[in-house]
Amino acid sequence: MGESTKAVCALLMIVSGIAAAFAWMADRPDAVTWGIRIGGFVSAMLMLGVILKLHFRADLEHDYLRQLTGTYFNRDDFCFAFLVTPHDGLAFMDAYFQTQRDQPCMGQIALRPARGFFLTRANFDAITFEVECPPAGFGFARIAIPIPEKLQGKRLSFEVGACVRYPEGKGRRVRFHDGIFLRSNSNFGNSFGTALTAAGAATGSLVLSSPATANIELPADVAEEIPNDLAPEIKILWQLGEPPLENVG
Repeated sequence: MGESTKAVCALLMIVSGIAAAFAWMADRPDAVTWGIRIGGFVSAMLMLGVILKLHFRADLEHDYLRQLTGTYFNRDDFCFAFLVTPHDGLAFMDAYFQTQRDQPCMGQIALRPARGFFLTRANFDAITFEVECPPAGFGFARIAIPIPEKLQGKRLSFEVGACVRYPEGKGRRVRFHDGIFLRSNSNFGNSFGTALTAAGAATGSLVLSSPATANIELPADVAEEIPNDLAPEIKILWQLGEPPLENVG
């Protein structure tokens, strides 16, 4: 029960509320009208209760990623957020990740500069991370990135994509903060958006969809090129069954 359940409940709540509102506008209500008045109101309140219950569920395991970053992207319960830090003249892109499931998963994260006003992209290489995350795991993937001089010290908007699979099944959900849901995969394909666009074309309406974006502050005074032998780093900071972390940062 997650994003889809909330969406269905929200839709039913709106429909029920509208039906009840129109029923209350009737001057001479009969038995059917009274049924819609009462049933619509009760249904809307029940749907609201389900939404609130889902939204305020207590985590079964501590949400380290939310503690560190405040919010994050969520691709099918594989969650992540970005930090860029300079070190020894190099810039490093960190993707802090965490799974909300008690089963291991394999995730892929991708970033590329978003299109600007004239539909052009900044001269910046796409960035990809591949992560093997243990049950309920929390950690980070780190990669050195070259930053062109004209982009250093500026805020750049990136399109974000991700995909995930659970080789042993999804198991049980142990963290419940939704974050920002992603529908784009790591190739920036958007099946949901494509379906919307196709539906819009069939009905004569225009539907636009685009990947989620992250606005990231790029450091200054860092290298425009990086050594070829500098390998990406992946570190698991916590996983299911281990003692709680004392220092998340």
